[in-house]
Amino acid sequence: MKNELVSIITAAYNCAETIFSTSKSVLSQTYPFWEWIIIDDCSTDSSFNVLSSIAASDKRIVLLKTPRNGGPAMARNMGLRCSKGRYITFLDSDDLLDADYLENQVAFIENNGPIVSSGYRRQGLSTCTSFSPPSVVDYKKDLRGNPLSCLTTMYDKSIIGEVYFPEGFDGPEDYVFWLGILKKGYVAKGNPKELATYNIRKGSKSSNKRALVLRMFRVYHQTQRINWVRSWLLVINWAFYGMKKYKGVK
Repeated sequence: MKNELVSIITAAYNCAETIFSTSKSVLSQTYPFWEWIIIDDCSTDSSFNVLSSIAASDKRIVLLKTPRNGGPAMARNMGLRCSKGRYITFLDSDDLLDADYLENQVAFIENNGPIVSSGYRRQGLSTCTSFSPPSVVDYKKDLRGNPLSCLTTMYDKSIIGEVYFPEGFDGPEDYVFWLGILKKGYVAKGNPKELATYNIRKGSKSSNKRALVLRMFRVYHQTQRINWVRSWLLVINWAFYGMKKYKGVK
């Protein structure tokens, strides 16, 4: 395995209660060649002080702060612009990486790149279930339902190039981000190993499926320039995919 640098990018907002656990999962990585770029999105609690303490504990951690609260897309883009790694991966401030996440994903992307996504466990309020991505995901397949998690998807910036999240978009900006990469003709490969924990919290934006319906229509119609009839058909496909994907998650 080559000693390529991995940039881990975290958009943080009011995460004082969860970020210590997340930081321990980063600091315990068996693959040592990483930088962790944390962007505080103008938190209103004690998060920035907590993050400052964490950043002071390891020189591989870079702490930034947005000039205003702009949401995760703006924060992640700030991290992307200052990232130095060949490989890019994302981590929310309440999720956890297994100790061998980077080691496994770097080995996998070197053989299957330039974009890969691994399995992960979904920790709900009362259940913990597993998700394994398909072996291959192309643009057409991703339109029917997104299996690429921001938590466990990694891409090779030296091949994909500079890509950014849509700012000011009222919808799942991470989905638009992956669609934009795959639309260029790249294919994502699935790593079946379960390498992280996604914490599903009650009342989160992603858990409110009804509110997402119109946002999903905008994903297809506005960002992908798909006619409105096919866009609604894709929304229906997305809804059925979501019900199947999150079956048993409570």
